[in-house]
Amino acid sequence: MNERGLVDLFAAMNSLSGPSYECRYYPCHFEGQDCSICFCIFYPCLIYRFGEIVTSSSGMPVWSCKDCYWIHKRENVEEVVTYFSAFPRQVLVEADWRFFSKAFQEILFGKELGYEVGRAYNLMPANFYGFSCRDSDEKVFLAVKIGEEFLGVREVRDFENLGEEVLIPLKSGGILRGFDGKRYVECEL
Repeated sequence: MNERGLVDLFAAMNSLSGPSYECRYYPCHFEGQDCSICFCIFYPCLIYRFGEIVTSSSGMPVWSCKDCYWIHKRENVEEVVTYFSAFPRQVLVEADWRFFSKAFQEILFGKELGYEVGRAYNLMPANFYGFSCRDSDEKVFLAVKIGEEFLGVREVRDFENLGEEVLIPLKSGGILRGFDGKRYVECEL
């Protein structure tokens, strides 16, 4: 769990801060942004609308959300605070990535679209939601291992031998490829 994001969430639950003009990085995203939750509690969300896998300077894959402004829009901060205010703080402290992923999906889509596949969690339907998709002959997607941080990613062609991983589409340019829950598809972002 992103501890700094949780600290920001608890502070926002007490009082929203709005823009942080005294921050040396302000505005890191856009003028007038809400800085109440500086470190996103949903990181890594693994939803391509908000980020993507990139290679870090050390050569390791990481989830980059540098162009995501979602958590810095006042209406989204208010919705996040309202959603999590229904939970005791201890539940939030003890919650894992899947809890926050489910919460993010419920906030975005009104319901959880991901589902369990053995020990893995299929987040591909959330990635495809609302996009124009067509059948694909290419049966490929990614399995992402996360823990306290982004640990690794591998290309997968079937649902065999999955561990405690998160399944997301393979992104190639503006195309996402993977399994939507019923069929293999490719969707335009």
